[in-house]
Amino acid sequence: MDNYAEILFVNEVRNLQDEDGVGKTYEKIYPSRTKEALDESDIAFISSRESFYISSVSSTGWPYVQHRGGPKGFLKVLGDNLLGYADYSGNRQFITMGHAAISDKVSLFLMDYENKSRLKILGHIKMQHAKDADPALCKKLETKGQGKVDRVATIEVIAMDWNCPKYIPQLINLEKVKAFTHHEFKKLREENEALKKELESLKVNV
Repeated sequence: MDNYAEILFVNEVRNLQDEDGVGKTYEKIYPSRTKEALDESDIAFISSRESFYISSVSSTGWPYVQHRGGPKGFLKVLGDNLLGYADYSGNRQFITMGHAAISDKVSLFLMDYENKSRLKILGHIKMQHAKDADPALCKKLETKGQGKVDRVATIEVIAMDWNCPKYIPQLINLEKVKAFTHHEFKKLREENEALKKELESLKVNV
């Protein structure tokens, strides 16, 4: 993979960093943050996401950010630096797919709000209608219960970077909250019933 900072820290960005006094700091930090391929922790993080944000740019230069969501594992790691996902019937605007026909460059944000983590990815995307794609790829990217696959996308990861958690709001998964409260309420009910029985036995013995 390429170095994330070398791609995004263009001259105009570097000039501002130097003016602010942080340019030298980034020069020291980022060279060591380049990887040849996604490692086990990266793959585990990607595979456990239930959503991500993907940005593309139109032929008129306007950026667009799209949210994609699904069950854990819907964004799949197909190889060392290759991701893929299936697209299903939605509002049928085809914005990201249309942009990809002009420029295949995309940026992804993968968020873990509960643990305040963010993985940023730069890559080249290829989107196809399912009818035009390799059936084996469609099958591999298919997610059970999501319906018929309309489109498939593969993304060649060319750079990535983990971001500072400082301003990421900590949000707890609702299903985890429900599971925890259900367990705790069950314990409280059982304790309450036990105390009632103990109280009744004390009344009998008085």
